Amino acid sequence: MKGAVITVGMVALGIALWQSFAPESSPVQQIDLEEELIASYLREGTRRHFSQHGVAADVLEIGEATRWQSSEETTLRDIRYQTQAEHGAVWDIDAAAGIFFEDLNELELKNGVTILELTRDATMQTQSMHLYMNQKRAQGEQEVVITGRGSRTSGSAFELDLQSSMATLKGDVRTEYE
Repeated sequence: MKGAVITVGMVALGIALWQSFAPESSPVQQIDLEEELIASYLREGTRRHFSQHGVAADVLEIGEATRWQSSEETTLRDIRYQTQAEHGAVWDIDAAAGIFFEDLNELELKNGVTILELTRDATMQTQSMHLYMNQKRAQGEQEVVITGRGSRTSGSAFELDLQSSMATLKGDVRTEYE
C-alpha cells in the first residue's frame, strides 16, 4: 500500500512539474480548410462560344485551370483566345497566365500578352490586360507596343475594340517608321 501511495504521489508531482514548465499559452494557427480546397481542376481545355448562326464566334483554349472553393475566379495558365470581327479580321490573343471571371465572361490576362491581328499582320504586346469577351473589347494599363508593316508604336495604356479593329493608345504615344 505504501508503494502505491508513493507511485501516485510521484505521478502527481511529475504532472505538476510538467505543467509548470509548459508555456502558458501556445499560439495555434487555424487554417480555414474550406478556402484552401480545389473545387475543380482542368488540363488542356477548350471552350467554344457559338453565334446565333451556329458558327464558332470565339474559342478559349487553356493549358491548365484551377478553381478554388468559395471563389468566383478560376486561375488559368497557357491561355489562347481567338475571335473574329464583323468585317472578318481574325484576332489571336496569347497569355502565360490569367484569371477567368465566369459570371462576367471576362479574362484578366497577365505575365505577358501577345495580340495578333492576322489579316493585317499587326502585333500588340503588353504585360497585362482585361478582356471583355461579351463586348469583344480589351483594356490595358501597362505599356503596349504595336508593330506592323514598317512601323512600331508604343503607349503607356490602351483600349482595343476587337469588333471594329480599332486600337486607341493613351499616354506617351510614340511611333517609329522603318
